[in-house]
Amino acid sequence: MKQPNPRRAPAMLATLVALAAILMLAACGRNSAAPPAPTPSVRIDELPEGLGRGYPLGSVAGGNDETGIAVGKRAPNFRLTLDDGRALTLHDLQGRPVVINFWATWCGPCRLEMPELVRAANTIPNLVVLAVNVQEQRPQIEAFAKDFAMEMPIVRDETGDVQNLYQIRGMPTTYFVDGDGVVRAVWAGVLTPERLAKLLDEIM
Repeated sequence: MKQPNPRRAPAMLATLVALAAILMLAACGRNSAAPPAPTPSVRIDELPEGLGRGYPLGSVAGGNDETGIAVGKRAPNFRLTLDDGRALTLHDLQGRPVVINFWATWCGPCRLEMPELVRAANTIPNLVVLAVNVQEQRPQIEAFAKDFAMEMPIVRDETGDVQNLYQIRGMPTTYFVDGDGVVRAVWAGVLTPERLAKLLDEIM
């Protein structure tokens, strides 16, 4: 029987070691993809000045551990992203009362109540009013914002995902969220000055 050549053993061993190293590196390359870069954050007070406060784009965010939405439950989380990529979420606003108003430019009742919401946003300290426009184009939104001098953040829900998250069936619909992030009231329909004042009392 032919005996193995002892001179070839070191060369074969070196080849096997090199092959194993290559395979290990390839496996590491597949399994160690760099994590996505974190979204740069912005505070509500750092949003651009003026109409629409930068017109941030709305999208569903993480932290929605509970399904559905109801009075007494934590308000579902969504993200507001500026054109420069900076973002904040509804949950970032915890500690401040928040009014979330769903509206559209073609909605007559939305036009009727908007002056009252603008007045509340401009005159009540610490209150945050988020005006969520549902699935319209930016030029339409900007014209409406100019008509009503809307200097609160106007959230562009272009996909309708935020609308669906909040189970909006008609507009206007307004959610009132307290400083703990809990929904305290929901109002579908026009907010009169008296009704708005009463509902604000529940979250202030």
